[in-house]
Amino acid sequence: MRKSLERRLQFILWVLVFAVAILFVDFIICMAVMYKSSDINYTDASEIMDSLSYNTGEYVLSDEESTQLQKNNEFAFLLDSTGNITWSENMPESLKKSKYTLQDVAKFTRYYLDDYPVRTYIVSEDRLLIVGKLNADIWKYTLEYDANNVLTFLEITPVLFIFNIILFIFVSIRMYKARRRRIEEERVEWIAGVSHDIRTPLAVILGNAQMIPKESSMDEIKRKSEIIESQGLRIRALVENLNITSKLDFGTKRFEKSKVCLSTLIRKIVSNMINSLDIDAQSKYDFELNIDDELQKYEVSLNEELFERAVINLLNNAFRHNPEGCSIYINLYKENKKIFLEIEDSGSGVPEEILQRLNQNAYAETKSVGKHGLGLKIVKKVAAFHRWKVRFTNGENTGFVCRMEIK
Repeated sequence: MRKSLERRLQFILWVLVFAVAILFVDFIICMAVMYKSSDINYTDASEIMDSLSYNTGEYVLSDEESTQLQKNNEFAFLLDSTGNITWSENMPESLKKSKYTLQDVAKFTRYYLDDYPVRTYIVSEDRLLIVGKLNADIWKYTLEYDANNVLTFLEITPVLFIFNIILFIFVSIRMYKARRRRIEEERVEWIAGVSHDIRTPLAVILGNAQMIPKESSMDEIKRKSEIIESQGLRIRALVENLNITSKLDFGTKRFEKSKVCLSTLIRKIVSNMINSLDIDAQSKYDFELNIDDELQKYEVSLNEELFERAVINLLNNAFRHNPEGCSIYINLYKENKKIFLEIEDSGSGVPEEILQRLNQNAYAETKSVGKHGLGLKIVKKVAAFHRWKVRFTNGENTGFVCRMEIK
């Protein structure tokens, strides 16, 4: 309960941080757009001065430049060193003062001349050129912004909104995947922990089960100890399969591949399996290993742990479904330039409907099929990991066959 509450609080905190981050990004984007479009176009001072001539004691602006000022909705005037207006164009009547003081110049240079935004230029040692805008759509603080920038902001708002939605969806998906990954890792760790906890008492149980027949002459006790041992071995195999399948499903362990001699590895697995059987089981099951001569030194890149688990599961499948005994054939051969590993038993075989389900591509992710459950699923998962093809069939006479295309 406490852990769940902590996760919820972490999620809420993360969402708040993410929301603040989005707002900050939006603010930066808006400021960048506003700054880019914040440059107000005033008529160039040099252009005005070039068009301004002095004739018969007064300044005269060219008709072309006068028209340009009117078109730009601007006014301009010259101040001499004493603060007197020596020339003006389109100047509002309210600004036509007899004289501007230094305080006046300082104010409108930084802020406004009355309510008109202006720019001040030094055009000579004793003259200032002032160019102003006649409209009131410009805000002049440290920067100058046109009122049209608000429209620009409104135009980019839908884009920002869509961007925020896409970003939120993307981050939400990443959060979901990360959370799912964390849950899967916790599940694998839990399975590994339980498996480890089971192994110790299971080893004690199996050890005592194997000791009982040696210390007791009663057939009934021997029979029950054999049952305990066989079921204990089955539990151990299930635990190992559960560990392998959880690691394959959730990818929490990196299974490395290496080049191995396939015939040598198969012989080792089969001989270890035979040696692990008791005398009674060895008498019930006949093993026949056939390897083509040209494949005696054949090497293939695989993960030994996974390959061994797949072969052991197939052999255990033969033991489990043929308790009265059968022959088991392990064949490694080449056909049409492809390498095949075939494990077959001479048992009772499998119904056709179960074979169809076993051979479905999605079988490894579905519920177990009757008694053919986790073991064969792992065989398919191991084949998929190595990018091999695997198919389950019944033999020509009887029996269950697993044919694995290795290359």
